[in-house]
Amino acid sequence: MGELTKTERVLETNLCNLFMVVISLCDTDTKNQVESMEEYPDLEKSLDSLVLLNLIKKYVYTGSMNNLNKRHNKAKAHLNLMNLHQDRIQP
Repeated sequence: MGELTKTERVLETNLCNLFMVVISLCDTDTKNQVESMEEYPDLEKSLDSLVLLNLIKKYVYTGSMNNLNKRHNKAKAHLNLMNLHQDRIQP
């Protein structure tokens, strides 16, 4: 039982760390938009990284359009992702 509780604590710690890593990888505009969503305060208490990724996805696909032209925004987001090019000097 002791080993099981230790494993659960390690998993909980890793999930909290994942939340912080995901939010730190966002650019400032995305971070500000996600933090201004009404679901974020509850999310910050629970530190659920999957819900955070869902909020980021929601922001990327809807943008500032509030669900207008959602399919178009989703297609543009995919096209922008596929058009990213890595320069020779970038890691």
